[in-house]
Amino acid sequence: MHCLDETCHGLREALATLRRRINLLRGDSSRSWLGRKEYWDAAYASGRYKDSYEWNQTCETIWPYVLNTLESRLDAKILHVGCGNSRLGRMLHDDGYINVLNVDYSRVVIKMMQQSQPELQFLCVDCAESGALGEADHFDFCVDKGAIDSLFESNCDSMWQQGCAMIQEIHRVLKPGGKYLVISNGGIGSDVLKATFGHMQSEEIEGYACDLYYKLITIIVCTK
Repeated sequence: MHCLDETCHGLREALATLRRRINLLRGDSSRSWLGRKEYWDAAYASGRYKDSYEWNQTCETIWPYVLNTLESRLDAKILHVGCGNSRLGRMLHDDGYINVLNVDYSRVVIKMMQQSQPELQFLCVDCAESGALGEADHFDFCVDKGAIDSLFESNCDSMWQQGCAMIQEIHRVLKPGGKYLVISNGGIGSDVLKATFGHMQSEEIEGYACDLYYKLITIIVCTK
């Protein structure tokens, strides 16, 4: 009888654990954590993304598309949004593009990057906030390697609105004729980009991300 009681108790505990896990999955089904500063601060502080991590393809894979968009204008003012701890800012600087502003809203990763690469320019702001990126018509180019993806892929209304607001802010600070290069996982924000910018073109490429997953990525170039 004692053994039966222990078995029943064990089954109840197992069922309770299963219910908790199901509830957690249901609660996180929106993936809204993708757009939360708290998540990214905690992830970078814990070392989850180590010293460097690349979203949506390696820098080497997307580099030809970056150079083609920048048109070899070494003096261009470039905005790199959602920089995280990507190597892209470093690669741009080392290739002669010295007017690059690397932006992220995670204070943790910006502090880490400022300490490890003091010769590069970093700024901690939320690109979805109106006026956060400074004066209008200032930048020649903007490069986005997964930044708006993190908002649109959250699958919740509030983060979708944040993604729309971020695109509007980037559009505001680009000069007329300025280009916005988006490296996207599936081009989920394409409709918003097309409605905001005067001209948009896209293509798909294949390649490995740093997690070694083989991915089909959408390259989007928008012109103001």
